[in-house]
Amino acid sequence: MAISSSRFDTLTQLSERRRDGAARQLTSQRQRQETAAQQLVTLEQYRLDYCQQMQARLTQGLDPASWPNYQAFIASLDKAIAQCRMRVAQEQTQTHHQHQRLVKEQQTHAAWQGLADRASLSAALQARTAEQRQSDEQATQAWLRRANG
Repeated sequence: MAISSSRFDTLTQLSERRRDGAARQLTSQRQRQETAAQQLVTLEQYRLDYCQQMQARLTQGLDPASWPNYQAFIASLDKAIAQCRMRVAQEQTQTHHQHQRLVKEQQTHAAWQGLADRASLSAALQARTAEQRQSDEQATQAWLRRANG
């Protein structure tokens, strides 16, 4: 039993919506990944700048009481950087998964679209064949009337 063209159209539209949704989710995921990567760059640059400032203070003579504060601050920056790196890795993984989902939805949509196109072509061919049969029958009837008549 053949599936009607309108059912293929419905399935094609549904797959198109799913594909478009996957594309939007991938775009959002890429933005989250980019934001996380930018935050990591910012933290790393801040750490570098802070270390350079402390190096300058060391050459000018640093108050010994400030050294533990400096070490604690650098340790907290290192912890934040490590967490941010983990977040970037997670976002990259999620981006990869979203990309795979989009590819799958594109393939599904292409398959339904191909089936819909074939169903439409088949229906058009059947209509042309029926029309040709009717035309042939009318021509045969007209010929028979002329021959008998």
